[in-house]
Amino acid sequence: MSEARANVIPLGQRLRRHRAERGMSQAQAARELDVARTAYRLWELEAAKPAPDRWRLIASWLGVSISTMLLGEDLIDDEDAAAAGRIADRVVAAGEEPWDEIAAATPGDFFEQERQTIAREVGSGRITPAESRRLTQALDRVRSGVQARGEPAAPSVFRKRLVADPSAPELARSALVVTASGLDQEVVDRAEILTSELVTNSVERSGDGSLSLSVTVHPDVLRVEVTDAPETAERPVVGDDRQRWSLAITAELASRWGAGRESTLNVCWFEIDLPNGAKR
Repeated sequence: MSEARANVIPLGQRLRRHRAERGMSQAQAARELDVARTAYRLWELEAAKPAPDRWRLIASWLGVSISTMLLGEDLIDDEDAAAAGRIADRVVAAGEEPWDEIAAATPGDFFEQERQTIAREVGSGRITPAESRRLTQALDRVRSGVQARGEPAAPSVFRKRLVADPSAPELARSALVVTASGLDQEVVDRAEILTSELVTNSVERSGDGSLSLSVTVHPDVLRVEVTDAPETAERPVVGDDRQRWSLAITAELASRWGAGRESTLNVCWFEIDLPNGAKR
């Protein structure tokens, strides 16, 4: 661990900023970090946290130290980060490689790598036993923080009313990705496309009104439903090329789908069967 922070920046915000500065899409960032696009998107949304075995790669990609990243994640405090920075700087000044590079080349998981690096530096005389105890105690707190936090479980049901404007499809896709966290990537990709189509059609129908989005993850099926109040009492007619293309996409990607009227509302929905009947 090294380098105390100047300003605490949450990981999601740091990832978004770095990706934007490099002009990259989320899919491109996910490829560079060797992670599924859905997982990366959840990191940016602060809806999930990377596992410890991803920390070094993420920190390297961002160009920051592990301690800077953990500080932004509230897994260490300012004093621990500053102490780690001072110790790491002394190691480099003594002619060693940066602390994070030394640890990365050490066998074991993240926590074992850190412990072995601490022991190595104590043995070489580059850090004192007191500093070793401080680093080890900080490492134990990080482990406890990770265990206590766990991996946030995505809700199985999401319902929200959205303003029927151009931002609605993107908001709906984000909600879909969070709710479907952990599902097979191919299922999430299909569902994103279909959700965008349903919401876009709803926005075109309802003008400046509102729409309701419902995303439900059952053990064996993912269901998305969009409802809106039509501007007229007549059932909308699919007439233009974009709407025909939308129906073609839905028919191709959904396991089942439907559209109709319930009371005074237009209702469109699709379902995708889940492989093996569960999350991966």
